[in-house]
Amino acid sequence: MRLRVLVSFHYHRDTDLDALVADLGGGVDLFADSGAYSAYSTGAVIDREKYAAWLARWDHLLSVKSNLDVIGDPDGGADNLAWLSAQGHMIMPVFHVGEPFDLLRAMCEKHPYVALGGLVPYLAGDRHRSQLMAWLIKAHVIGKKTGTALHGFGLTSAQLVKDLPFYSLASSSYTFGRRFGLVYLWDAKALSIRSVLFRNQAEVRRYAHLFRLHGIEPGTVLDPQYMRPSTDRFVDDVIEMTKVSVRAYRLMEQTLTARHRVAAPAGASDPGTKIYLVLNSISPVDIGPLVRALQEEN
Repeated sequence: MRLRVLVSFHYHRDTDLDALVADLGGGVDLFADSGAYSAYSTGAVIDREKYAAWLARWDHLLSVKSNLDVIGDPDGGADNLAWLSAQGHMIMPVFHVGEPFDLLRAMCEKHPYVALGGLVPYLAGDRHRSQLMAWLIKAHVIGKKTGTALHGFGLTSAQLVKDLPFYSLASSSYTFGRRFGLVYLWDAKALSIRSVLFRNQAEVRRYAHLFRLHGIEPGTVLDPQYMRPSTDRFVDDVIEMTKVSVRAYRLMEQTLTARHRVAAPAGASDPGTKIYLVLNSISPVDIGPLVRALQEEN
C-alpha cells in the first residue's frame, strides 16, 4: 500500500517536496491543498498566483490539486477555480458546510472529483455529529447521481465514514499521540478507531490484541518511562507511537476500500477509500520524528 500524504501551500510553500518524498522512501501519493482553512483561521492571505506557481513547481509529484477556496465566499472560490484551471491545472473544487447544495450539484456535473470541507467544527458532540451525518448523506446522494467521487477534509471519524463511500479522506489525527497521550488503533471487527490513553492500564490491557496487531507490545506503553520527555529514548518513543497510529489509518484504509469498493474518478487509476495523512501544522520539534516515523512505515 502506498503512503499517502497531504501537504498544503500554507505550511509547505518553502519545503523541498522532492527531498521530502525521497525522505519518505519515494512512491508517495501526494495530495496538494492550498491550506485556505488554516490561513483563514490565522488571518493569513494566500496569493493565488504563488499557489499556482507552487502547484506547477511540484506538478511531477502531485496526485491531487485542490482549489484555493475562499471561506464564506463561494463566488470567490469559483473565481479561483476557474483561474487556476485556466493556468493548466486539474483542480478539485471544494464544497463547504453551509453553502447551498445547488452549488454542489453544479460542481458534480462538471468535475469527477469534489472535496467536502468545513467539517471539523461539526465533529464534536452527538448533536453536531448527527447534523453532519445528514449533510454528508445528502452530499453523497448528489454525488452518486453524477458518478462524482468525494473527498472529506479533516474527516476520519469511523463512526461517520464506515457507511459512506468516500473516495478519499484526510486527517492529522494520527499525530495526537504526543499531544494528548493517545494512541489510535484500528478495530476492523468493530469498524472503529480505538483511541486509547496509553497510561490507562485497564484500557491498554483491554485492547492488548490490537496493540500487538499494530506492532507494539502493550507492556511497552505501560512502562512508566514510556514517552517521558526527560528520558534518552523519548524521540524513539514518539516515532514508535506515531508509527502505530499511522498503521491504524492504513489498516482503516484497507478495510474501507474492501467495504465500499469506490471506483476511481476519471484521471485516477486506483480505487478508494484512500486515507491521506496530513503533514501540516507541525512544529520544528515534531517534524523530524514525524518524517522518520512515516519513512519507517513506508
